[in-house]
Amino acid sequence: MNNKLYKLGMRAVHQKDIKTAIIEAKKNGFDVLEIHLTSPQFLPENYTNEQLGDLKVFAIKNNIALQTHSEIGQSMLLADNTLRDAEKKKLKKMVDFSRKLGAVSLTLHPGKAPSYYSGPGKSTTNDNVYVKHYNMLFEDSIKHIVSIAPKNLFICIENTDNFKIDYQKILSTYLKTGKVFLTWDIMKSYSSFQPEKKLHEDRMMFLKKNIQYVRNLHISGPSHGGLGGHEEVFVTFFEMFNDKNVPMIIEILSLEEAVQAKKIIRDLGF
Repeated sequence: MNNKLYKLGMRAVHQKDIKTAIIEAKKNGFDVLEIHLTSPQFLPENYTNEQLGDLKVFAIKNNIALQTHSEIGQSMLLADNTLRDAEKKKLKKMVDFSRKLGAVSLTLHPGKAPSYYSGPGKSTTNDNVYVKHYNMLFEDSIKHIVSIAPKNLFICIENTDNFKIDYQKILSTYLKTGKVFLTWDIMKSYSSFQPEKKLHEDRMMFLKKNIQYVRNLHISGPSHGGLGGHEEVFVTFFEMFNDKNVPMIIEILSLEEAVQAKKIIRDLGF
């Protein structure tokens, strides 16, 4: 039996600016708004410190908690030193932006190593061949996050498609520092979903061992579609986190479908 309702959020991708997105979240009954920094109108350089301060106050007045999500191209696995240095500077910019905006958390992707394709369904990925090298790159990035992590912002690593066992092992060590945390994407707990769902057993084992470090949940249907018809898949996860006071972002781009997903979650008693 669930103890309380989740704080549910929507993601901002196509709204014209952050204020409009806050208004839209409030109007549609969401508690949380995740600002996706992939969209050009949400880039940190587009906002002054004064504007960010005003938006922070506006969100508080409207009872909307803010989060940020790094842009899609961000990576912890860049091999070139020039690119790695630039990525670290970009991370600092995102952290500063998120803090001034009053965001609770910033979600990062591990990124992907280059892949080489050799025919339909066949590919070789660099971090499967040069395992030690890419493990070193990933650990260096995590160490950097730990070194710059502020007290008032949860920097969260998401379990994306490239959430390899080696990266899980490295991350497990640094979660204990209290400087880096997790965003858990429920759908990415599965390696396949249609026609038959298949759970990533290693990811579930990692989650159960480290559930206390999860600060944010993401949810969507297959390919970021709606939840309709898949309700039974998510109930297990809802129950796992129901006493954790972790917000859940509905990562569905259509506002209409995001609102419908919110209704589905509420109708399930969460």
